[in-house]
Amino acid sequence: MLVMKYTIVVAEKMHKKEELGVLNWPGWDKPCLIEQVQMRIDTGWIPIGGVSYGEHEAFSEKVWAQSMSKKEDSEEE
Repeated sequence: MLVMKYTIVVAEKMHKKEELGVLNWPGWDKPCLIEQVQMRIDTGWIPIGGVSYGEHEAFSEKVWAQSMSKKEDSEEE
């Protein structure tokens, strides 16, 4: 049985890496939207529609978002 999974990928930057530091540790690279979408495409996810830009409750700034879907085999029948 095939099931469809859906997700929305969000990032503050569309095409540049984001710097993020925690507890005075050196910053690390957080993937931009394009990189996150590409990583998911490589594992079978497919983008749905176009990219959106707007507010998200988990971020103080507006974010870029891309909805995606993936077909997977379900062990339940």
